[in-house]
Amino acid sequence: MIITTHKKYLILRCAERGYSLDEVMPCVIQVDGDMWTIDTDHANYPRATKILNNIQTEDYGVGTELKKILKMIGITASPTCSCNARAKIMNENGIKWCEENIYTILGWLKEEANKRNLPFSSYLATSLINLAIKKAKKTQNKQNA
Repeated sequence: MIITTHKKYLILRCAERGYSLDEVMPCVIQVDGDMWTIDTDHANYPRATKILNNIQTEDYGVGTELKKILKMIGITASPTCSCNARAKIMNENGIKWCEENIYTILGWLKEEANKRNLPFSSYLATSLINLAIKKAKKTQNKQNA
């Protein structure tokens, strides 16, 4: 099936299912600004969720740090959420990407809070994301030293 949609929806689909955008770009047949035409029957289309292992302790990045912070306040990944896939995307894309896409990450947190019927504060969530970015930078600096 051929669909035309805003690119953000393919990016979100990738995040939900554990794919990087580079992995699925072959299924994009036309780009017209932010509107993309996609072949959903293409082998690279993210139709199934990748089997993801929990992020290993030696992994680092904003996604790993955010998961640690959320765990400290009692929020952990469940088998049905896209938390691990999104954390992996954040780690793979790096600190700069996370800084530039803080509103995307904020949207992910809000979406998951709604699914879990948890209260949500944009201010507090932004603070948690910024703390995760700061911790990831600190870890990166230690590893580069």
